[in-house]
Amino acid sequence: MTAITSFTYEAERPFDMGRLLGVLNTWPVPKKDTLDLSAVGKYRDAPALMPDGSSIVNPFVSILRSKGFVWIAPEDWGGDGWRHDAAMYWSHAGKHFGINQAGKWWGTIGKEEIVRFLEGREGEAERVFREDWRNDEFGDRRQEIVFIGVNYDEGKIREALDGCLLEGEEWERYKMEAKRGGEGAVDVM
Repeated sequence: MTAITSFTYEAERPFDMGRLLGVLNTWPVPKKDTLDLSAVGKYRDAPALMPDGSSIVNPFVSILRSKGFVWIAPEDWGGDGWRHDAAMYWSHAGKHFGINQAGKWWGTIGKEEIVRFLEGREGEAERVFREDWRNDEFGDRRQEIVFIGVNYDEGKIREALDGCLLEGEEWERYKMEAKRGGEGAVDVM
């Protein structure tokens, strides 16, 4: 019997859009309309056929569904600085994949405003601070994606996504721009 399992990928730094698109553009898309779990389970280390006819070994080949919230860094604070505040929703099921704006992170309005906004919704503000809030610098901004699949290599998926996170100097520049409110229009990358 083939078992469907899941794990949650979490990180507290934004993705670099270019690197994330590089990973997503190699995501193998199933060509069949029917789902054979025993066949999917065998593909873990097998090459996936890409649209251009090439084949690659890809850690996402056995992922059936993924969903969650992602934080994407602006490429140019003067042009797409809105990304700093935009909570993006990642949704993938079979052949369908999308990342769409889901609204703004709670951290864009501050803790006091959250409490006022959620007044009358018993325990909701406390839940936001307990479950979603990561730190006072960036609030609830985070990567939180659930992956559901068969016989996947969780370590390789984590490694692929970790490679998309801002690090080192680019992360320091991001934090500086965020503090300045993006007024400097400095490229993050």
